[in-house]
Order: sequence, then C-alpha cells, then structure tokens
Amino acid sequence: MVLRRALLIGNSRWHWAEWHQEQWCFDHAEPDQRRLGSEPLIWAAVGAVPDQLVDEPCRPRLRLRHVPLEGCPPWLGVDRALGAWEAWQRELRCSKPSDRGVLLADAGTVLSLTLLDRHGHFQGGQLIPGLHLQLRSMGLATSLLPADVKLEKVPDDPFPVATDQAMRRGVIQAIVASVQDAQRISGASLWVCGGDAPLLESELNSRGIRCRSDSTLQLQAMVRLLDRFSPAPDR
Repeated sequence: MVLRRALLIGNSRWHWAEWHQEQWCFDHAEPDQRRLGSEPLIWAAVGAVPDQLVDEPCRPRLRLRHVPLEGCPPWLGVDRALGAWEAWQRELRCSKPSDRGVLLADAGTVLSLTLLDRHGHFQGGQLIPGLHLQLRSMGLATSLLPADVKLEKVPDDPFPVATDQAMRRGVIQAIVASVQDAQRISGASLWVCGGDAPLLESELNSRGIRCRSDSTLQLQAMVRLLDRFSPAPDR
C-alpha cells in the first residue's frame, strides 16, 4: 500500500495533501466526506471524525506517538505537535538557526502557541480564541453587538468609530499582542501557520516583528512521516 494522500481534520476545515503530477499539492477546504473516496490515505484529527475513516486498515491514523517531538504530554493535540516539529526541522535547515528555540503560532479556530527549547523539545504553550471565534463569541454573548461580523479587511484606523470595525480592530490587536508578547518572553524564533497566518504575518511585520510563515506546516510534517506507515512516493 502506497499512501499518496494525507488529511488533517481540523475544527473548522479539512487540510489535504495529495500527490499529483509528481509533486505534493496542498489545499484547505470545508469538510466534505465525498472527497474521502475509497483510496488509501493517512489521516490525523483534532475535529470530528467521520465514520468512513474509523477502523479502515488502508487509512491509518497518525497519532501523537508517531510524531518524533520529544517532551510532549499525552494530551497534546496532534496538530500542534506536527506543526511545531516541522517548524523545528525547517529551523535546523536555516543558515542561522535560532539558539533560543522555536515558537509556533497556529492561527486557526484557536490560536495555539507552542514553544520548543533550543534542543527541539516541547516546553508548553498557550491557547487563545482565534480571530473568528472571538468575533462570534462577542456577538453571541451580548445584546447589542452583531453576531455576523466577518474579518474581511483589517481596519486602517486603530480606534474605529463603527461597532463592527471596532470589533475587528480589537480582536486583531489582541491576537497580535499575544503573539508579540509570547515571542518577547521566549526569545524564540517565531513561525506562523494556520488559516489566518497571512493576516497575522502582515500585522506582525508592520510592527517590526520578524516571523516565518507557512500554512502547510502540519501537512508537510505528515508527508515527511509517510514512510512510517508505507513506502512513500518519490519526492
């Protein structure tokens, strides 16, 4: 069995890696069980798992124990382990790798901050409601704030007058400040991934905070670990 597809089931979206025309292609999409088909694949999950994937020998599940990241507690989300381990592998290949470790900011449904020490060992982290979750929570928990605010564009004004703009600016400020402060305290090299990575990277750069960004870190890690389950295709 040769595995040429990988799927990471997130809380909001499904993240795919597929071998196509002699290369790996990555995309992030809404959950769609029809896309599972019947072909073999490797998968990992932090969100709801469809019945089609349960107890399927040709569809092995990648779990935390398969990720060679030292120091992980057994309850750590496999997505955090995959992303942090891949960021560490990339850091080791840098011309000037950090001697203070790696801090990964995964800007998804939840903003997870995962810290590795200078040896690549898990040290801990922080969990913060993500941008869209914060917006939705404000609307649901109050009587006067709208519940359908989307983060379409970052407001230029740091103190907007309009309520929806003030909500957008507030959640962005909170997320960026959290990441900035965590990076300052740790001194680690900052990596960013997740669906809101482009926005977070842009805001950090505008504040002079250097980071590296790649929304496919977890998928790249899964592809790297394929040979633990089957002979991997040439790549």
